Amino acid sequence: MSSKSTPREELLGAGLRLLADLDMSVLAKSLSIAAIVDEAGLSHQTFHNVYPGSSRAGERGGKEAFVEDLLAHVSLQYSPLDEPGEQSSSELADYFEHLTSGLMRRRMIGGMIASDHAGARSSLAPEFDAMDRAAASAVRNKLRARGGSVKRPLTVADLSTVFVALLDGLAFRETVSPGTISPARVAEVVDSLLDWAIDPVHSDRWQGTAQQVDAPRSLDTVDPAHDDIESDVIAAAETLFSEHAYFSVTLADIASASSLTVTDLKRLFPSKVDIIVAALTPEFERVLRLGRADARLEVEPVVALRRSVSRLAEFVARNRAMSSGMLLALSFEQIHEPGTVTTIREHLPVPSALTPIIESGQRRGVFATDASALELATMLANNVVIRSLTRSAESPEEIADNVLRVFLSGMLSR
Repeated sequence: MSSKSTPREELLGAGLRLLADLDMSVLAKSLSIAAIVDEAGLSHQTFHNVYPGSSRAGERGGKEAFVEDLLAHVSLQYSPLDEPGEQSSSELADYFEHLTSGLMRRRMIGGMIASDHAGARSSLAPEFDAMDRAAASAVRNKLRARGGSVKRPLTVADLSTVFVALLDGLAFRETVSPGTISPARVAEVVDSLLDWAIDPVHSDRWQGTAQQVDAPRSLDTVDPAHDDIESDVIAAAETLFSEHAYFSVTLADIASASSLTVTDLKRLFPSKVDIIVAALTPEFERVLRLGRADARLEVEPVVALRRSVSRLAEFVARNRAMSSGMLLALSFEQIHEPGTVTTIREHLPVPSALTPIIESGQRRGVFATDASALELATMLANNVVIRSLTRSAESPEEIADNVLRVFLSGMLSR
């Protein structure tokens, strides 16, 4: 069977190539028969043999018939990439490179044509679907390579749609401004977004290599002689928070590091905040206990305040990872998880370590009474916590000195 193209196929191919190279001059003149036959390497007579008749004479033939045929068979000339291997880490970057090599231009032109032409829409739909499937397959390969699942409420389909839209936008930017976005940069962006979107239940996403993970133990079968499962969970969470930050760590991460199932972990600690509260409460109780002792001994308010501020700074420094998690939860989850704020404020009311001292100083005329003791204690405690987390080189005593140098100047009665 001969594989030689027919004159009609040659003419259609020429028209497609001209569409892919559209510029303002071609748009102004439209598709001319001369340009089509020249691109196809055929004669005018051949064109009129394939598309007899003349639109100028009111007949449905000639150029008008060719354009209708062309739009009904329009193509992106999309060739799917080779099936990516399971160990490949650059499928989406390769897909982006495919877009910027000319596919994006054809995709945009095809989209414009298909927007108001049913034949073109029907012709292009399979190719658009194939491109979406290629991106979705690349995302699934990424998930398999990392051994995780997509965080709720996202689904794999949602994530694929997001990446298709992202890559389309980046490819459009690169098409308009060549050299703006490189495939390597795309790979970095994709990996960063996947770090956020994937819940790595069975792998260590940060090490980048597969590791053997022991099967999670169940609380129903755990060794009764085991000392303290809750302490194991707290220690695992603290390590993960220290290495990867509060928001990057999931309950699944903590469960895996503790060799527990997620279900059993939630029976112990329903949320990360509950772990933080359990970890910090004993340490914070010590700060409160020593403050109460100062009050019973009637330590002078300025001295008592300095001592409690130093203890508070020491409390944060000794529990930096958990304290950072507490601050982030308070700062960013007030809208989405209001219960988080309530839990922390009920169990870790940090300003309460300072409020009684300021109240005592106000009653004795040492501290001004322009603001409430609670308001002053809250402002002071916030500054101590933030400075303790951001100035790790300073000792608790130095932090107390630096913070109180400012606050006492406004708090002392004049």
